[in-house]
Amino acid sequence: MPFIGEIAALTAAFLWGCGALLFESAGRRIGAFPTNLLRILLASILLSATLFLQAGIFFPIHASAASHFWLGLSGIVGLAMGDGALFYAIVILGPRLSMLLLSMAPAITTLTAWIFLGERLDRSAIVGISITFGAIMWVVAEKHGDERPHDARAVGILLGSLAALGQGLGVILAKIGLTQDIDSLSATLLRMAPATLLLWGIAALTRHAKPAIAAMRDRTSALIILGGAILGPFIGVWLSIVAVKHTQAGIAATLLSTVPLLIIPMELIVHQRRPSARAVIGTLIALFGIAMIFMRTTVQNR
Repeated sequence: MPFIGEIAALTAAFLWGCGALLFESAGRRIGAFPTNLLRILLASILLSATLFLQAGIFFPIHASAASHFWLGLSGIVGLAMGDGALFYAIVILGPRLSMLLLSMAPAITTLTAWIFLGERLDRSAIVGISITFGAIMWVVAEKHGDERPHDARAVGILLGSLAALGQGLGVILAKIGLTQDIDSLSATLLRMAPATLLLWGIAALTRHAKPAIAAMRDRTSALIILGGAILGPFIGVWLSIVAVKHTQAGIAATLLSTVPLLIIPMELIVHQRRPSARAVIGTLIALFGIAMIFMRTTVQNR
């Protein structure tokens, strides 16, 4: 199917936007860490059950050791560390601004590929990265009458930036681990399972596991998290791996980063949050910068 990677990436971006709105609601009810714990556990269960229905196994033990290592590391960096930071940022800053910070991921992916993989960083990429970072910082610097305390906002911006770093590095690591002998569903589970074990291990050591499980007694929160888990870390992450597998890493990262543009009308419809003109213009400029990185990647790979 032509453009299957690109279509998968755009669909994943849309689902991530929907999931972000759901997780914001759950995070404000029961906290960011319990929400993250429960959504990644539910996603792992759903992925494992789907793999069993598809291939008759609950876990892809047939994958090579290299795939296990690189995809597992990608999951820890991107899903455990990156998404963990993102969840706290969403609760502090809201989904739109958090996702805008996350859109720095393609620039980080490009810089990482330049440093570690030896990919050429030409003038178009440098300009695109500069435009992206500049536009995001311009939007982030905007002040509002109902703005949160400065310290909390600064923490939210730091966490959103760490989330972008995690996703950018995660894409590179996933691309290394994806080989012809592994399907996208198995690859997604190989990313999700180590991240789930790490987060729940931390929760057990810090005595946050029982409170997270107890939070499921809140039926509304449980349903919200289940819906978000299905849209985001289950179907959305699965589609993101399809995108990374079937198109270039830079293209996949670029299209996956259209979430902040898609989330503007979602917030307007669901929460009646009308973004400022500066937020809309800054988001469009940031996406233009990302597009420059995309065009550079496309030209290099022709």
